Amino acid sequence: MKIILFDLGNTLEDSEHGGLLPGALTTLTALWALRDSSGQAPLLALASDFGALNATAAQINASRQEYVQILQGLGIRQFFKPAAKRITLSTEVNAFKPSVKIFQAVLTKAGGALQLRDIMFITENKPHVLAARALGLRAIHFKGPGQITGDITALSELIPLVRAFLG
Repeated sequence: MKIILFDLGNTLEDSEHGGLLPGALTTLTALWALRDSSGQAPLLALASDFGALNATAAQINASRQEYVQILQGLGIRQFFKPAAKRITLSTEVNAFKPSVKIFQAVLTKAGGALQLRDIMFITENKPHVLAARALGLRAIHFKGPGQITGDITALSELIPLVRAFLG
């Protein structure tokens, strides 16, 4: 099993103007349909710096609910169900990306004997990509809004990369 882990803001969603970035829905749909050699689908997941650190249980719950509503409004919630297992927020872990705590929480939520190398992380944040690679993740730098370069410039370019990652 492999995990395809997305950042949301400026990777799938246009943080400045709202709404999904071009190709996000089509790419998520295509990735959701992929299977590895044993017929297993990759787990699509999200990790976001969202909510306050050192939050109370009530604040964490409120942040989760707000985040799920954002996904609902974007029309992509179905790709990240169940939310408790597919969404990891910094407020839950009490750390911001690219802390290893975030990625370990993603693995814990996924269950099984997965390791950091089983995660492909996609974000527009180049320093996060470099840090994730140093931890052993496969990390892809997406050329987000206003950026000049990236490993990929269109989300649809992820499809063959994920296919290869799945083996």
